[in-house]
Amino acid sequence: MRKQYAKIRTLGRNRRAAGLMLIELVIAFSAACIVFFAMAIIMVFGQRSLNRGLQQANLQRDASYANLKIKQSIKGATQAQLDMDGNGVTIYHGAGWIRFWFLPGQKDLRYQLDGEDEQTLLDGVVEQADFNVDGSKVIVGLELLDGNCEARFVSTTMMRNYSAGL
Repeated sequence: MRKQYAKIRTLGRNRRAAGLMLIELVIAFSAACIVFFAMAIIMVFGQRSLNRGLQQANLQRDASYANLKIKQSIKGATQAQLDMDGNGVTIYHGAGWIRFWFLPGQKDLRYQLDGEDEQTLLDGVVEQADFNVDGSKVIVGLELLDGNCEARFVSTTMMRNYSAGL
């Protein structure tokens, strides 16, 4: 009988030394869950940051394009005139005119070439557009807002072919 009891005791000792106890498994599982959730949180915040960065880059690209289009039109102009309400400017060239204006209610920046239909340059993101004509200089300020992202551009452009009288 003594030998059997010794064998059982030995088997119990080897089993404990070879395997994991329940508390060790629970601790290991908890640590793995903490690591998994930390990685998930980092991924979610990283994705949000990436999306916001892309949204900001797209907004700045749109503002740069609108600013470039307006500047190119101004450079070749002979004369510029503000609209009565101050929300637009008409730029006169030798071949005709181009008009840029801001629609505050719709948050659009639009333009129209002489003899053509109006077109939208920026759609639904323009918070403010300021135009000012000072002799041969045209000053344009654009403020765009899309969600939490904003972009501001102010440019002063000289008319190369400026003539004092209209």
